[in-house]
Amino acid sequence: MKPVRKVKLDNVQAMQAHQQAASSAAVDKFAAAEAITKIQPNGLAGPMSIPLADLVMEPARATLPRAPVVTKAVPFDLNACLPDEIVRVPLYLIDTNPVSPRQIYTGEEIDKIAKTLPNGQDVAAHGYVEEGRIKLIDGGTRFRAAKITDRSYLDVKIERAPRDKLDLFRRARELNEQRSDTGALDFALSLHTLLKEGAVSSQRELIEKVEAPGGGRLSEGTVSQYLRMARMPEKLQRAMVGSEETSTAAALYAIATMFDENMDGAQQEQRQELAFEVIEEVKRRKLNKAQIVALVKSKLDGPKSRDRSTVHPLAFGAHKGQIKMFTRKGKIELTLAGLTESEMPEMRTVLVKALEDFMAKKGVAST
Repeated sequence: MKPVRKVKLDNVQAMQAHQQAASSAAVDKFAAAEAITKIQPNGLAGPMSIPLADLVMEPARATLPRAPVVTKAVPFDLNACLPDEIVRVPLYLIDTNPVSPRQIYTGEEIDKIAKTLPNGQDVAAHGYVEEGRIKLIDGGTRFRAAKITDRSYLDVKIERAPRDKLDLFRRARELNEQRSDTGALDFALSLHTLLKEGAVSSQRELIEKVEAPGGGRLSEGTVSQYLRMARMPEKLQRAMVGSEETSTAAALYAIATMFDENMDGAQQEQRQELAFEVIEEVKRRKLNKAQIVALVKSKLDGPKSRDRSTVHPLAFGAHKGQIKMFTRKGKIELTLAGLTESEMPEMRTVLVKALEDFMAKKGVAST
């Protein structure tokens, strides 16, 4: 009989192998459960009654460290939209902010965000629940970008509803200025919107309750200037944003002075053409404030035509000269060279006599 080979057991190594196998099995079970819930989230309860478009999607990928973490990964339910939670809201349940500090959205900005959305939304928008819908506080660009993509939802961080429209504007402005400064035109349009939406009752209330860009108090004159910028035709407003030379408050106001509330349609159309000429020249020549003001004035004054003179040459032997006539000014200039000193008094007498006779026929007496 052959001797039985002895096997030495390493207790520590065996325990480690056992723990590793148990851990792998647990992970596999959870992974399998997650896969099943994706296919049949309600288990044996039958098909879901909520359309797939209304579902809050799974949390954003962990490979994007800046992506918002969705805290309500369940079928969308307004009752589950509690403050400080991030949910994925179907686009058709979202309303934009009517008093947003961002009033101008360019196609370039929207397209830029739209290109990044397939990889996940970097930053959650902010909103609140009202009348069965999600009202955005900020995130207008992200919302518009999502609408032109295949994405059917927006990640929104839920906040408590603002007290009123002025409170909504202030909160939105706070969030917006964490990312970028408010432009002069956006601010002008915001002031106009606050009045139109009834968030404030007068220009005086704007001065008292709205801070100037960069902080501080607005003046009555400054508010009037901003409101005049807001009344410019929208085509001009969009032509001026995006350019460093034309998006300043000074440039906006200078061109806004070309328009008056009492203009009829034809006058406004004519001024609009002139304004486009100014905008293009400002961009091309990179004009400063004083130059823009001067250019606007010159466009409003129109081209100046010079009063050109007509010249009648004179030649009497050695005596040469000319009569220069400025018709619109009613002015005559006479030059005649070659006269001697003794001829000068007689020439003056002859000329004065001829002028007196001419004026007498016109009924103008000599003085």
